[in-house]
Amino acid sequence: MDEIGQKLRTARIEKGYTLDDLQQITKIQKRYLIAIEEGNFDALPGDFYVRAFIKQYAETVGLDADALLTQFQQDIPDTQPQEYVEQSVENRTRSERTAENSPVNKLRQHAWPIAIAALAIVIIVGAYLVMWHYSSTQPKETIPTNDNVSVSSSKKASSSKKASSSSQKASSTSSKAKSSSKKTKKSSKKNGSLKIAVADVSTTRQTATVTNLPASGNTIKVAATDAAAWVAVYVNNAVTWQGTVQPGSEHTVDLPDGTTSFAVNSGNMPKTTITLNDKKVDLGTTTTSVVRTVTFTAASSSSSESGNVQ
Repeated sequence: MDEIGQKLRTARIEKGYTLDDLQQITKIQKRYLIAIEEGNFDALPGDFYVRAFIKQYAETVGLDADALLTQFQQDIPDTQPQEYVEQSVENRTRSERTAENSPVNKLRQHAWPIAIAALAIVIIVGAYLVMWHYSSTQPKETIPTNDNVSVSSSKKASSSKKASSSSQKASSTSSKAKSSSKKTKKSSKKNGSLKIAVADVSTTRQTATVTNLPASGNTIKVAATDAAAWVAVYVNNAVTWQGTVQPGSEHTVDLPDGTTSFAVNSGNMPKTTITLNDKKVDLGTTTTSVVRTVTFTAASSSSSESGNVQ
């Protein structure tokens, strides 16, 4: 092996470079690098490439290229003027490395990952906008008026008049109230526990008849199972509460005393559960109707008694 080739090879090994690494860095073919290390300069494409290749090899492995060329100039073939060699070989490889490291080339190398990331962002944003649009455009249906049931205000007016009357009338009213309370308790015992009869689904509407609904202290609880649902609670055709229930969450609405008609509207009824006074409402078989309104009506005392007679 030639002495200059041995020195270059030793420096390469100390740097931890393989011939393949050196070929990648210098862009000099591996067979030419082997020829340089073995001192076989005839294998190079021309005499003027010998000096240029050796100089580039030496600079890459951390040697003083000019000192090395001077030291072993008797072993290196005569070449074209140094300026020509540097112009034709070294500058060419340097320009190639500069082109590879340019921002445009780096951008081309990362074009596919950037495009995929941008597409993913567009898909996510598009899905969010579709869901937002769907939620914001859900129809907020008007609950049909039920003429048969309503909260009586005449009783409140009558109670107010009685409260402002003489002490004798107040005592009489108190006695009547106690008597009415006893009748209510007896009636409650007679009527039994809360019962909810749900009718079959008709398009986007469903009705439910509530038997033995207390006059006060009633609550309606709505919950979402494994998907979010927009829900609104109506009392006597007026919105009492509305909002989006997240999966696994619930919301409880207190019904005003004396309420006999209320409704629940859900934008995702198959994923919504309704509970009245701790009694879960059985909505029947799930249909393809996603948006649905369930109207609850409290059965009157006469209806309950009539049903008991039957």
